[in-house]
Amino acid sequence: MPDAILELPLTLVQSLERRLVTATAVAASPFTGSEEVQDWGGEWWDYGIEMARSTGRDGRRLSAFLAALGGPRGRFLFRDPTIRQPGSLLAPQVAGGFQTGSQLVTAGWPPFSTPLFAGDFFSLGTDAQTRLHQLTADVETDEAGAATIAFVPRLRTAPIDGTPLEVSSPAVVLRLAAPVPTRIGRAESFLFTLAAREAL
Repeated sequence: MPDAILELPLTLVQSLERRLVTATAVAASPFTGSEEVQDWGGEWWDYGIEMARSTGRDGRRLSAFLAALGGPRGRFLFRDPTIRQPGSLLAPQVAGGFQTGSQLVTAGWPPFSTPLFAGDFFSLGTDAQTRLHQLTADVETDEAGAATIAFVPRLRTAPIDGTPLEVSSPAVVLRLAAPVPTRIGRAESFLFTLAAREAL
């Protein structure tokens, strides 16, 4: 499959930093100090990922994985371990085509419930089209199990009607922001710190 993307091994993630970046510019008047904000509409995730210390063959395998990406040329799938909901049986999907913006009509939730809350994550799409989103309001469903959800970042493309939302193990496609140096210490111990951004 030419569009398939390799996943970063989660067992080696020690800590991470995640931030939502917006394409905005602020210009301040030198006379009044008032500011004008220009929103260009772009939004994406930036990650700083610190990998746990590994040794021997495990370290060399991870080094090979990162080298094969070729710096910013390659992309990889990352299932952020801090936002997983293991054991979740939720199976919501997009209800209706041609949707854009930061709200989405969905179906397939348990009726009359609040299955997810503001701050929870979900992803849409597969492989290179996978996009990560964070809810900005609680999901409140009606008698039919439908709900309009609000989230960031905004949709970049309209999802197809019936597209499933990944809730239990949301993912994001990342691209390295810079080549990753291999730091090798005593007893052949390896340390890696990755700077990456959403691959758009």
